[in-house]
Amino acid sequence: MVIVYEIIKLLTFPGALLKGFLEHLFCRIYKVPVEYSDYMQRNELCGHVEHLLAPKKGSFGICFGPHLIMLLLGLVIAFPGAVQLFYLGTFSWLSVILLYVGVSFLTNCFPLVEDALNMWEHLFSAESKTVSKVLLAVPAAVMYAGSYLERYGISLLTSLAFAYVLPWIVAFFVG
Repeated sequence: MVIVYEIIKLLTFPGALLKGFLEHLFCRIYKVPVEYSDYMQRNELCGHVEHLLAPKKGSFGICFGPHLIMLLLGLVIAFPGAVQLFYLGTFSWLSVILLYVGVSFLTNCFPLVEDALNMWEHLFSAESKTVSKVLLAVPAAVMYAGSYLERYGISLLTSLAFAYVLPWIVAFFVG
Protein backbone atom coordinates (compact mmCIF):
# COMPACT_ATOMS: atom_id res chain seq x y z
CA MET A 1 0.00 0.00 0.00
CA VAL A 2 2.95 2.33 0.46
CA ILE A 3 3.61 2.24 -3.29
CA VAL A 4 -0.01 3.19 -4.06
CA TYR A 5 0.25 6.00 -1.50
CA GLU A 6 3.46 7.32 -3.07
CA ILE A 7 2.04 7.17 -6.60
CA ILE A 8 -1.08 9.08 -5.55
CA LYS A 9 1.03 11.69 -3.76
CA LEU A 10 3.21 12.12 -6.85
CA LEU A 11 0.16 12.38 -9.12
CA THR A 12 -1.38 15.01 -6.86
CA PHE A 13 1.84 16.89 -6.17
CA PRO A 14 0.28 20.42 -6.07
CA GLY A 15 -1.88 19.37 -3.14
CA ALA A 16 0.94 17.46 -1.45
CA LEU A 17 3.27 20.47 -1.62
CA LEU A 18 0.66 22.90 -0.30
CA LYS A 19 -0.36 20.48 2.46
CA GLY A 20 3.25 20.13 3.59
CA PHE A 21 3.68 23.90 3.61
CA LEU A 22 0.47 24.46 5.58
CA GLU A 23 1.36 21.75 8.07
CA HIS A 24 4.77 23.38 8.54
CA LEU A 25 3.10 26.77 9.00
CA PHE A 26 0.69 25.49 11.63
CA CYS A 27 3.51 23.72 13.45
CA ARG A 28 5.22 27.11 13.64
CA ILE A 29 2.02 28.80 14.86
CA TYR A 30 1.57 26.25 17.67
CA LYS A 31 5.32 26.17 18.43
CA VAL A 32 5.72 22.48 17.66
CA PRO A 33 9.30 21.61 16.62
CA VAL A 34 9.65 20.34 13.06
CA GLU A 35 12.29 17.64 12.69
CA TYR A 36 12.38 17.26 8.90
CA SER A 37 10.65 19.59 6.47
CA ASP A 38 11.09 17.93 3.09
CA TYR A 39 7.55 17.99 1.68
CA MET A 40 7.99 15.41 -1.09
CA GLN A 41 9.57 12.36 0.54
CA ARG A 42 9.51 8.80 -0.75
CA ASN A 43 7.69 7.37 2.28
CA GLU A 44 4.47 7.80 4.25
CA LEU A 45 5.44 11.40 5.09
CA CYS A 46 5.06 12.55 1.49
CA GLY A 47 3.08 15.77 1.61
CA HIS A 48 3.63 16.15 5.34
CA VAL A 49 6.36 17.37 7.65
CA GLU A 50 7.93 15.29 10.38
CA HIS A 51 7.27 16.98 13.70
CA LEU A 52 6.93 16.13 17.34
CA LEU A 53 3.46 15.28 18.59
CA ALA A 54 1.61 18.45 19.46
CA PRO A 55 0.30 19.31 22.92
CA LYS A 56 -3.40 19.75 23.72
CA LYS A 57 -4.66 22.69 21.63
CA GLY A 58 -1.96 22.28 19.04
CA SER A 59 -2.99 18.71 18.26
CA PHE A 60 -6.39 19.82 16.96
CA GLY A 61 -5.03 23.00 15.34
CA ILE A 62 -2.31 21.22 13.39
CA CYS A 63 -4.86 18.75 12.05
CA PHE A 64 -7.83 21.07 11.48
CA GLY A 65 -6.15 24.25 10.20
CA PRO A 66 -4.49 22.76 7.11
CA HIS A 67 -7.51 20.50 6.56
CA LEU A 68 -9.92 23.43 6.45
CA ILE A 69 -7.73 25.52 4.14
CA MET A 70 -7.11 22.62 1.76
CA LEU A 71 -10.80 21.69 1.75
CA LEU A 72 -11.99 25.20 0.99
CA LEU A 73 -9.36 25.76 -1.69
CA GLY A 74 -10.14 22.38 -3.26
CA LEU A 75 -13.86 23.13 -3.39
CA VAL A 76 -13.41 26.63 -4.78
CA ILE A 77 -10.92 25.55 -7.44
CA ALA A 78 -12.62 22.28 -8.48
CA PHE A 79 -16.13 23.73 -8.69
CA PRO A 80 -15.76 25.77 -11.95
CA GLY A 81 -14.00 22.92 -13.73
CA ALA A 82 -16.56 20.37 -12.54
CA VAL A 83 -19.46 22.57 -13.62
CA GLN A 84 -18.05 23.05 -17.09
CA LEU A 85 -17.04 19.42 -17.61
CA PHE A 86 -19.76 17.44 -15.86
CA TYR A 87 -22.79 19.73 -15.54
CA LEU A 88 -22.62 21.73 -18.77
CA GLY A 89 -20.83 19.05 -20.78
CA THR A 90 -18.33 21.37 -22.48
CA PHE A 91 -14.60 20.76 -22.64
CA SER A 92 -11.75 23.19 -22.16
CA TRP A 93 -8.20 22.71 -20.96
CA LEU A 94 -8.66 25.35 -18.28
CA SER A 95 -11.51 23.37 -16.73
CA VAL A 96 -9.40 20.20 -16.77
CA ILE A 97 -6.51 22.01 -15.04
CA LEU A 98 -8.86 23.54 -12.46
CA LEU A 99 -10.42 20.16 -11.77
CA TYR A 100 -6.99 18.52 -11.46
CA VAL A 101 -5.68 21.11 -9.00
CA GLY A 102 -8.92 21.09 -7.00
CA VAL A 103 -8.98 17.30 -6.76
CA SER A 104 -5.30 17.25 -5.75
CA PHE A 105 -6.11 19.69 -2.92
CA LEU A 106 -9.10 17.60 -1.82
CA THR A 107 -7.06 14.40 -1.96
CA ASN A 108 -4.35 15.78 0.33
CA CYS A 109 -6.49 17.60 2.89
CA PHE A 110 -6.35 15.01 5.69
CA PRO A 111 -3.68 14.73 8.42
CA LEU A 112 -1.36 11.84 9.11
CA VAL A 113 -2.82 8.93 11.06
CA GLU A 114 -0.41 9.61 13.95
CA ASP A 115 -1.53 13.24 14.15
CA ALA A 116 -5.19 12.21 14.02
CA LEU A 117 -4.65 9.67 16.80
CA ASN A 118 -2.86 12.29 18.89
CA MET A 119 -5.71 14.75 18.29
CA TRP A 120 -8.32 12.14 19.20
CA GLU A 121 -6.43 11.19 22.37
CA HIS A 122 -6.15 14.81 23.55
CA LEU A 123 -9.75 15.64 22.63
CA PHE A 124 -11.28 12.74 24.54
CA SER A 125 -8.90 12.68 27.51
CA ALA A 126 -10.14 13.17 31.05
CA GLU A 127 -8.71 16.72 31.20
CA SER A 128 -10.63 18.09 28.20
CA LYS A 129 -13.93 19.87 28.75
CA THR A 130 -17.28 18.41 27.79
CA VAL A 131 -18.12 21.42 25.62
CA SER A 132 -15.03 20.92 23.47
CA LYS A 133 -15.79 17.20 23.19
CA VAL A 134 -19.29 17.93 21.91
CA LEU A 135 -18.32 20.74 19.52
CA LEU A 136 -15.22 19.10 18.07
CA ALA A 137 -16.35 15.47 17.90
CA VAL A 138 -17.69 15.59 14.32
CA PRO A 139 -14.71 17.43 12.75
CA ALA A 140 -12.34 15.15 14.67
CA ALA A 141 -14.16 12.04 13.46
CA VAL A 142 -14.05 13.28 9.85
CA MET A 143 -10.31 13.96 10.06
CA TYR A 144 -9.70 10.64 11.83
CA ALA A 145 -11.55 8.66 9.15
CA GLY A 146 -10.04 10.75 6.36
CA SER A 147 -6.52 10.10 7.59
CA TYR A 148 -7.09 6.37 7.12
CA LEU A 149 -8.63 6.97 3.70
CA GLU A 150 -5.54 8.93 2.70
CA ARG A 151 -3.18 6.28 4.05
CA TYR A 152 -4.71 3.62 1.80
CA GLY A 153 -5.12 5.83 -1.27
CA ILE A 154 -8.91 5.93 -1.17
CA SER A 155 -9.02 9.71 -0.73
CA LEU A 156 -8.26 10.13 -4.45
CA LEU A 157 -11.34 8.13 -5.38
CA THR A 158 -13.55 9.97 -2.89
CA SER A 159 -12.22 13.32 -4.12
CA LEU A 160 -12.95 12.43 -7.74
CA ALA A 161 -16.45 11.26 -6.83
CA PHE A 162 -17.11 14.37 -4.78
CA ALA A 163 -15.86 16.64 -7.57
CA TYR A 164 -18.20 14.84 -9.97
CA VAL A 165 -21.32 15.34 -7.81
CA LEU A 166 -20.37 18.82 -6.53
CA PRO A 167 -22.21 20.74 -9.30
CA TRP A 168 -25.43 18.81 -8.65
CA ILE A 169 -25.15 19.38 -4.89
CA VAL A 170 -24.72 23.13 -5.40
CA ALA A 171 -27.54 23.20 -7.98
CA PHE A 172 -29.85 21.41 -5.53
CA PHE A 173 -29.26 24.01 -2.81
CA VAL A 174 -29.17 27.08 -5.07
CA GLY A 175 -32.26 26.15 -6.99
